Amino acid sequence: MCPQVRHLPRARRSLLRRIAFIFVVAVVVTALALAFSAYFITKSAQDERALSDALRQSKQNLTVADSMLPEQPGPSDYTDLMAAFQIRGDFATYMEVYSEPRPYVSGIDVTKAPVTPELAAKVAEGRIGYQTVTVKDERTIIVGSELRSGGLTVYFFYPQGTRLADLARLRNVLAIGGSILAVLGAIAGYLLARAVVRPVREASRAAAQMSQGNLDIRLPVGSDEFGVLAASFNQMAENLQVKMEDLEAGRARERRFVGDVTHELRTPVSALVGEASLLRSRLEADPSACPDDVRRLATMINTDITRLRQLVDDLLEISRLDARAVETLIEPVDIGLFLTRLVQAHGWAETVEVRMTRLQGPSNAAPGVRSASEGGFVVPVDRRRLERILVNLVENALRHGAAPVRVEARRGPAAAPDAIETVQIAVTDRGPGIPIEHLPHIFDRFYKADPSRSSSRGSGLGLAIARENARLLGGDITGGNVPGGGAGFVVTLPAGNL
Repeated sequence: MCPQVRHLPRARRSLLRRIAFIFVVAVVVTALALAFSAYFITKSAQDERALSDALRQSKQNLTVADSMLPEQPGPSDYTDLMAAFQIRGDFATYMEVYSEPRPYVSGIDVTKAPVTPELAAKVAEGRIGYQTVTVKDERTIIVGSELRSGGLTVYFFYPQGTRLADLARLRNVLAIGGSILAVLGAIAGYLLARAVVRPVREASRAAAQMSQGNLDIRLPVGSDEFGVLAASFNQMAENLQVKMEDLEAGRARERRFVGDVTHELRTPVSALVGEASLLRSRLEADPSACPDDVRRLATMINTDITRLRQLVDDLLEISRLDARAVETLIEPVDIGLFLTRLVQAHGWAETVEVRMTRLQGPSNAAPGVRSASEGGFVVPVDRRRLERILVNLVENALRHGAAPVRVEARRGPAAAPDAIETVQIAVTDRGPGIPIEHLPHIFDRFYKADPSRSSSRGSGLGLAIARENARLLGGDITGGNVPGGGAGFVVTLPAGNL
């Protein structure tokens, strides 16, 4: 029997990709979380420190102002105070004296415009207030307070541009570092995932090869969990190989036993057939030689011996097919001429019609035999094997179906560009068909759909032998019921290049 090639299912989703993706996502999320956490923690700490430094510096400035200004300060005193403020740090000052028309500023671009009403109201209450605003596209902390019971109001402007630029550089460094970490994590995740998935893929390939019949496959054994799996797989493969070898040996012994028994039976059965034929000939020549009941008994014996001879021949043939002890002689055969001569040789001209279907479609053939010149084609095949196949199928159709039996040969193009062109020979009858429950077993050996036919002619091996011969020729046989009633069998053979 030719091994049937099975297409194994392929994974729809890659385990390697999923593991690598999960690892990359984990690394990216972790890197981003660490980067954002570091940035916001640093920013929060710097914001608090900047505000604390601004308040501390402002309180010191107010202390200096209180100590420098006399009881009745004049413009020169305020000017000296502004000069003292300018040397104390990197900040701007806006000082408003209620007794003078114009404020004192540390620069021409320093104004009271950024001060919000909320901050001004808080300062007016005699408290130190602060706020963060944007002054000329730069974040600035403004701290304000009153001195001398409201006679003097001072606002200090602390620019935060340098500090925020440092934070921006830190943010960029963390982003670049996180990106590099994500890329490295992706590479490491892929390598790790491939290392994890490799044993699984090796086990999958080994299982696929084992399913195709390679029982010598083994997996490398390690010390981890996959090593335990590989060891279990190897043990399973070894046990299966031993069992398969035992099974093959048992089947070989069985085939040899059947072949030996059949061969030993063939000689005495042949002798019995000859003696039964001689007895029948003498009884036919002289009917009065024995009573009618003895003559009927002799006829029954002759029939049973003939069935026994057929059974022995079928057993011998199928044992040779199983053992691959048969040879084929492939030669060009004109199918039309072959079918014509086959029907004529077996006397089926009245019950079997032959049709040839060409590439463009079936011909309008009338019942009867058509010659090869009317549409036949040449196929490379073993003539004796093909005859054995068709004789078994036609006899099965005539025995269990109803005439006329149609034998139709057709040849068509291959289904795919890389497929082999085939020839099909269909044998159909007009009988009641095959019961549905028996269809899966029609090619089983010794299987008979009707147990009451156990004593009828036939060994139950005809269809099995036909199928084995078809597979020996590189083809196959399928069977079932046909539309409109009746059973049909289709022999498919490679057409070759002829």
